[in-house]
Amino acid sequence: MSNTRAITATDVRLPKGYKNDPWGTYRPKPLQSALIRLARNTFLHHGRARHKLTNLIAGMGSPLDVEFRGCRYRIEGRNNLMEYGLLLHPTYNAEEIDFLTAGCRKDGIAIDIGANIGLYSLPLALAVGSRGRVIAIDANAGVLERLVFNAESTGLSQIMPVHCAVGDHDGMVDLSIRLDDLSIVSVKESEAGKVQMHPLKTILESQGVKRVDVLKIDIEGFEDVALAPFLETAPDEMLPARIVLERGGPDGGDYPACVAAFERKGYKLVGRTRSNSLYQRG
Repeated sequence: MSNTRAITATDVRLPKGYKNDPWGTYRPKPLQSALIRLARNTFLHHGRARHKLTNLIAGMGSPLDVEFRGCRYRIEGRNNLMEYGLLLHPTYNAEEIDFLTAGCRKDGIAIDIGANIGLYSLPLALAVGSRGRVIAIDANAGVLERLVFNAESTGLSQIMPVHCAVGDHDGMVDLSIRLDDLSIVSVKESEAGKVQMHPLKTILESQGVKRVDVLKIDIEGFEDVALAPFLETAPDEMLPARIVLERGGPDGGDYPACVAAFERKGYKLVGRTRSNSLYQRG
């Protein structure tokens, strides 16, 4: 039996009362807070222990309102690694986020492809400041609505949500998501698809973007199709100075098309984390 399903209309609706209940309505209860502190200060925010502890905490009441890197998030206790991290891991994806935020000008532009509920988008918005912008792109309208709620709860107005898939041409796609959360696991082009797909350059031009500081991309195996053509065709001023790319190429390495484009455009690999590669230009 497959562990995925096609995305449906119910996936783009927030739970009842979600928007009307201000952040803080679902602060962790005392026992939940104690378990969160335990996980954040011990090995229990890793591996199977993290999974079991998250289920235990969520079983006492969900959603939960949590803070992470100075930003506010409402998480729903689904079987979702990002929400595990926001809840239990104080330095979740810290190396990647630090790398990107360090490359942001105070009035700069950051791009988050596969934005989900805002793990990167919100800290990037703090980094670019009130005069900057974060273009947050996701093919799942449901997670984008949650990102907007988190941004508004944090007092951030510089995040521009864009609902579409990113590819190498205009088209339509269908999405498959995990049975137990809203994480996309595959994107398949189809004339009868329900979600629009556009090249990144087209999306940025529609947003009036002419210069990009940093870019993060995590779109479940579609990274090369979305990123490599952009790197090859975008004007130099639109090429990000720093890029975080989820690995998914042969043997867990980077996508060959992306590596070739990086080499031609003067990018250097400056670091690798468990799941991502960090590239810098110049």
